[in-house]
Amino acid sequence: MNHEQDIQRIIEQIKIWPDQDRVALAYRILRDIRKQTRQPPPRNTANRALGIAAGEGPPPDDATVRRWIEEHRMRKYG
Repeated sequence: MNHEQDIQRIIEQIKIWPDQDRVALAYRILRDIRKQTRQPPPRNTANRALGIAAGEGPPPDDATVRRWIEEHRMRKYG
């Protein structure tokens, strides 16, 4: 018996099942397939992301940031 015949035989067997049982079977098959095809989550993402935006020194204080903004506005708008 080939694969297509097996599928057809199974379809014929479950045609008499209640709809909710047939849907439950479909979900179970899809869930099993998803487990096989799902990519594993990346490893150590927290450790790799840690420090991604870290600068070389301490962060600037509020006064320094305000000065930078003001300098930028002066260059942009005169």
